[in-house]
Amino acid sequence: MTMQNQLWFNPEQSLTYAELCNTLYERELARLALSPPEQLPFLPRRLKSLPFYVREAATLILQFPSPLTLDSQNACWLHSQSKQCPVPHVDESASIFSYYSKSAKLGLLVPVYVQPHGAQQQGVQQIVLDSVDEIDRDGQRIHCNEHGWFALAGWPQEPDNQHKLLLKPSKSVLTAVCCGHQWRNGERKTPRLLSLREMLLASRLNWQNFAKPHASRPDELRPGRVK
Repeated sequence: MTMQNQLWFNPEQSLTYAELCNTLYERELARLALSPPEQLPFLPRRLKSLPFYVREAATLILQFPSPLTLDSQNACWLHSQSKQCPVPHVDESASIFSYYSKSAKLGLLVPVYVQPHGAQQQGVQQIVLDSVDEIDRDGQRIHCNEHGWFALAGWPQEPDNQHKLLLKPSKSVLTAVCCGHQWRNGERKTPRLLSLREMLLASRLNWQNFAKPHASRPDELRPGRVK
């Protein structure tokens, strides 16, 4: 699978690119194999587009390096894990509101804290990455592609996301996101591997300015394409 923009890769990058493509492809195929029955009609289209998104993710990862250590053989980033989940332990809604009031725009990458709830009270804490796909300036809220509506101050706005919180991006928060760090009952758990969609999002992070993520192809993250 050769791409036009692979021509600028040096030999080491070409090897890394191949490792990333192989691992991402295998991992996503395994995930698609577990698709619920209601998703089976969409499976042929997703399989058809899979090579494109795998190549896109691998290219973006090499084009926009992060300060984290890349493990290309396992298609993941590595960094030491903090003892506790880096979610704010004090009310930071004013700071979050200030950030999103100024920086909210379509395509902005945002971290969302997910805490155990309901039958999952003993589940894991984690922070995941999403992107803004709608902005309601009058209502002072933004809609995240996967996790729904949040107030600009970070509070959830829908019944289905009451166990979530929109966070302000920071290096510690986004390190936890990209490395798949997890915690349970205040203890560190084994990091999870990110999905292809999450890798596509994370590869666009601009670590010098989180409010200005790197560009991607316009149709890359439309709902229904990579989930």
